[in-house]
Amino acid sequence: MKRALIVDPDPSEQRRLGRILVGLYPQLDVDVADCLKVAYGMIRRMMPGMLITDLYLPDGSGLELLAHVRTHHPTAPRVIITRHDDEPHLLAALRHGLDGYILKDHGDKGIRSLFERIGRGEPALSPEVMRQILRRLEGDAQTRMQPATSDNGVFNRTANNLTRRETDVLALLCKGYDRHQVAETLDIKPSTVAGHIKSIYLKLDVSTRAEATLAAVRMGLVNLDG
Repeated sequence: MKRALIVDPDPSEQRRLGRILVGLYPQLDVDVADCLKVAYGMIRRMMPGMLITDLYLPDGSGLELLAHVRTHHPTAPRVIITRHDDEPHLLAALRHGLDGYILKDHGDKGIRSLFERIGRGEPALSPEVMRQILRRLEGDAQTRMQPATSDNGVFNRTANNLTRRETDVLALLCKGYDRHQVAETLDIKPSTVAGHIKSIYLKLDVSTRAEATLAAVRMGLVNLDG
């Protein structure tokens, strides 16, 4: 990742996020925009390696940017940075596809940790956001199948047309494993894991690990108390 675009109407937030990102990735070029018009102009010239946007912008919604980037640059991580942790805002963002939902109320250390996760290809949700998701989905998940696990914690039950192996891979992805760690745990090749991940995304109709994790919660593949 060589570039990042921060879209936020608050100059102090632009500076704070830029400082955190450059601290993590010293070679990163960080661009900033304060509205949709400027952001779209920058994206047309060169798509950033990561999009970070507030929900509310002076001339529209950051959700428009999420949808645009998801369609035209699907491999670019997409992150919401906001003060809103309520269910309507969260679900609206998730429907547009994202890799992170970060609350501005966090200190620099907490935000840095979440961006580190995104850099590793893991979903990054503020703890308050994850609790909101789990509360929202808990009732639904309890009515679905209950997971059965083996001694090593890998789920054995299949769901949603996933094969047994795909279910195992998904369960490990939800724990934050990368494909090499999944391969080592399941004693298969990383390239095989990559193939399973593609199949999982296709069957669940998702495009990010964050969305796959939420789908796993809905299917009861994640321990809501863990």
